[in-house]
Amino acid sequence: MQDIPEYEARALFAAPLVCEDADPWETFKGNPHVVEVTAGLLDESGRSAGLLLKLIYHYSPKTRIRTCKFTVYVRRHHGLDRAYQLEVNQYPVKLTDAHKRSHEHMGRLRVTGDASWEHWEYDDAIAHFCMQTNVSFRPPLHHPEHFYLR
Repeated sequence: MQDIPEYEARALFAAPLVCEDADPWETFKGNPHVVEVTAGLLDESGRSAGLLLKLIYHYSPKTRIRTCKFTVYVRRHHGLDRAYQLEVNQYPVKLTDAHKRSHEHMGRLRVTGDASWEHWEYDDAIAHFCMQTNVSFRPPLHHPEHFYLR
């Protein structure tokens, strides 16, 4: 996987994108503490935007580590290239490894989040993701730890 240039990523997210009727959160690789949603994105006219959305949410009751990793990939003939990624990490102890701190990638640009990101809940993370990528969910995507009746 490669990262696209920042200017190309920003151009992709300049127009509104829609994630329509995303499947519910599903267990990731058999781990009950990790769930994911994968879906294609549509442009304003309802056509494929050539982008793939992959959201991963992890919470371990044992370690109390919570991670939101929300990514948008560009579909290419050779595979997927990363256009955007938001990674929000919450640890019960203060981190000394700067690479594990919450951050985002806009193309090749990597920006470390400020201290407030370490206290973000799922709703904060998904709101930031939607703002940065111009993606809207129809219907809204529910919190992965909450149970909803259909």
